[in-house]
Order: sequence, then C-alpha cells, then structure tokens
Amino acid sequence: MIIAAIAAGGSGTRMGGELPKQFHDLCGKPVIIRTIESLLSHPQVNAAVIGINRDYYELMQELIGRHLPHSPVYLTNGGSSRNQSIENIISYSLSELKCTDSDIILSHDAVRPFVTNRLIDDCIKAMDNYEICTAAIPEVDTVAVSENGSTADSFPDRKNIYRIQTPQTFRTGSFMSVYSSLSDTEKENATDVCSLYRLRGYRIGLIAGEISNIKLTYPHDMTAAKALIDSI
Repeated sequence: MIIAAIAAGGSGTRMGGELPKQFHDLCGKPVIIRTIESLLSHPQVNAAVIGINRDYYELMQELIGRHLPHSPVYLTNGGSSRNQSIENIISYSLSELKCTDSDIILSHDAVRPFVTNRLIDDCIKAMDNYEICTAAIPEVDTVAVSENGSTADSFPDRKNIYRIQTPQTFRTGSFMSVYSSLSDTEKENATDVCSLYRLRGYRIGLIAGEISNIKLTYPHDMTAAKALIDSI
C-alpha cells in the first residue's frame, strides 16, 4: 500500500485569520481539500490519513463529507509535533488499514496543494534505492549564515544548497524503528522526517521538486496560489 500522510495539527498563525491556514479558502475549496485531491489523484496512492488537532476534528470531518464523501480519507489525532503526528498516522495505518512494515508513506504538507503525479511517481520509484527521500529544489538566491540575525557571518556556495519540499517518502517499518530509537530531545529538535533519519546516519535521496509545489505560509502565498489555479 501507499499512504499519503498529512500532518495538519499546526495553528498556521503567520497566515492570519481565525482558522489555521490549511482551512483557508482557495478558489472555492479549503487548501487541505485541494492537497488531498492532488495526492489521491495519483493511481498508486491508496488512501490519505490526516493527523488533525482535536479542536478541528469535527470541522475536518465536515469538509471531507462535503468535498470527498466517497474517497479513502481517514482521520487520527495529531501530535504535539509534526513527527509525532506522523507516528500517530503510521500507527493508525498499521492498526486500522492493515498496512505492513514494507508499505510506503508519502508524508506531505497540508498546505502544498500543487503536488504533481510526476513528483509522486519519482518519490515512489526512489524507494528502490533509498530508505528515505525528499522532494527538493536547488537554491537560486545567494544565502547567508548569521548567528545574531543582524550581520552575515558566511556565504555558503549556493550550488550545494537545496530547499526541501515534500513529499518525504519512506516505509512504515523503518520510520517506527528510527523514531523509537531516538531520545525525546532528538525528536523535539528534528524539524521533519529527514532530520530524524539523518540522526541515524541514513542517506537522504533528493528528488527533483517543482517550483510550483509551493507551501502556503503567508498571505502573499495565497495570491500566488490563486494565480496558479487560474493558469491551469
């Protein structure tokens, strides 16, 4: 099986508004619904499991019933962090969907609604060569390192810098093995699944991402997303 895992427990305060950003309207549909639709449009993705904050559980159920009433979409509790939400999603998939340790998880941001079948294809194929892979795009801007946030300390060569996107793709069994081996501090400091795997020395496969695979974080990102939809 191939399961799309969507951690949707964040508050999304940088976007503004009363609701988290994944619930904001994007041309007539909530962002998270567009994300789920994009993932489930791939013929090899069997189901989507969302780790959701309990405060928004009923809202998510209502949105699924309205927009995706006959789709294989399931809800489970989100965790206190992104990686804990992924653990909850995998535990749910193993117990309720009867996944096995060799089944594939596509971990994807709830607010990246423009993931394509080509990108999902490449992530799935990469599982033949890696324990984990992630979508990524080369950095095109000059980047600086600053310790104090006021002055630049160094300028890394941008040809070696990549911007990480999602999906991040791995197998259920390897995730549970890695996650259970880490200390609480390590789990808290890891910002994504790739960070967890690097702590245990795994190679992280880089899959060619897409500039259009944007993450909707700030209000101006919604303007860009609407323009993308209008151009399709």
